[in-house]
Amino acid sequence: MTARADSPPFVHHSVPNRSLDASGRRVFLALMAVTAMGVSAFAAAVGAWPVMPFAGLEVALLAVAFHVIGLHDGDFERLEIDAGEVKVESRDARSLTRLTANGAWARVVVEDRGERCTLGLAYAGRTVPLGRLLTDEGRRELARRLRARIAVTAR
Repeated sequence: MTARADSPPFVHHSVPNRSLDASGRRVFLALMAVTAMGVSAFAAAVGAWPVMPFAGLEVALLAVAFHVIGLHDGDFERLEIDAGEVKVESRDARSLTRLTANGAWARVVVEDRGERCTLGLAYAGRTVPLGRLLTDEGRRELARRLRARIAVTAR
């Protein structure tokens, strides 16, 4: 079975699932800061002043965690297979990875370690990780689809 030249390309696009965008995280951080500082100010007023530094530390750590999450807001993974060519482009924080491979020579690499699964595309001595934004079952399903598609385009 060979892929027709006029068939549409196979495209897989993944982005992280975010329940809060940047503005939502800022509002939540402000609400947490007001709440923590309010409670700690009341505690300090009744004589438990050592609570104040811990409340400040809690808010600071939450701000750092939201900053790290914000660095990954632009993360994505795009894989396209068309006319015997495999293109992979992914962003992880500020790191951008691109690979263009001949579909006949590209290999899908799956490593199962118990319930955990890793997926990659090997080409010319380089392995690019795939499915970083998917669940283990999603990576297995993507591997199955890729093997069928790359095998078709490689013939």
